[in-house]
Amino acid sequence: MKKLLFIIAVILIASCEKEPSSKGKLNPNALISIRPAAGVKSNLSAKDIVKNTRNISFYNPAISGTVLTRAFAEAQRDTINVRLLMWGTDIIDQSGRYTGDFIEGRDFVFRKSVDMNATPPVYDTIAYIPNAIITEARGKIITAFADSNFVEVYRLFDVAFTFTPTSGEEWRALKAAGQN
Repeated sequence: MKKLLFIIAVILIASCEKEPSSKGKLNPNALISIRPAAGVKSNLSAKDIVKNTRNISFYNPAISGTVLTRAFAEAQRDTINVRLLMWGTDIIDQSGRYTGDFIEGRDFVFRKSVDMNATPPVYDTIAYIPNAIITEARGKIITAFADSNFVEVYRLFDVAFTFTPTSGEEWRALKAAGQN
């Protein structure tokens, strides 16, 4: 009887499969969603901001002493789900390495074109991503990335970044007060 129970136990243990990893795999085609913050009112609707944003400008002292910009192509404007999209390779490159060019930046502002024929072109600020949002997202993404938890990394790409509508004048006042 003991031998029979032992054989049954061995068969049961041997037939158990390892659980597949729930951490996911690297996806170089992943997108980063930048959505409107909940409950914020402004002169422009969130959809107007998605439609009219020409580029996002930000500062990353590790890369440059000047403002960096990233333009948005039509394919990066999702007016149905009301979000702007950036490429996941702005945070994790195609070979799977973390890159801080975007996520280690600060003072992110969305700009619409006012006069592209002027030299230099004239833009107006229509929204921003609060520095606190970027800092929080960066910490969570780095932690998930270090754990090779790509499911969480890509979930964060989709939900962690939110913009707040503003004007150029309001943005400058927030920045001067250190509240951006």
